[in-house]
Amino acid sequence: MKWTFWLVLVAAFVLVNEYLAYWLLALYVGDMDPAGAYALTFRNAGLMSYFFAAAFRAIPFIALAWLAAKSKLNTNVLGRTILWVMLAALAAYHFFGYWSMQHSLFTPARSSSTAALDVIFIPFGALMLGCVGFAVYYVVSNFIRSRKLHG
Repeated sequence: MKWTFWLVLVAAFVLVNEYLAYWLLALYVGDMDPAGAYALTFRNAGLMSYFFAAAFRAIPFIALAWLAAKSKLNTNVLGRTILWVMLAALAAYHFFGYWSMQHSLFTPARSSSTAALDVIFIPFGALMLGCVGFAVYYVVSNFIRSRKLHG
């Protein structure tokens, strides 16, 4: 893979997290100014909490990195496309998962007492999404390959 894929993969892992979702929620749902949203987002933040969530968030990103490095997906256009689509889907799943986890904090809705567990379960859902993405690639590539052989 080209260096841009690896750069975007690392950037997505580092930047797409619960703090980004919380800050954007404070901006758009909470109707705060950027400085106030930043102060609210990071008032109780710490490196240990970031690294705790990052340890779980890393699982699907490491799986995708391993797939990109060890498979032959980067040898053809369809494979490279599916890697980029899987990366975009992985980042989007994380972002919207963290968004929905924290959305009720800025609305009159009540937060679930177990909402914090989403920090652990969202990455596993993203991993399952990645498995589905690879299965789709496998089916489509075999269909294309069989069409080329028979016709």
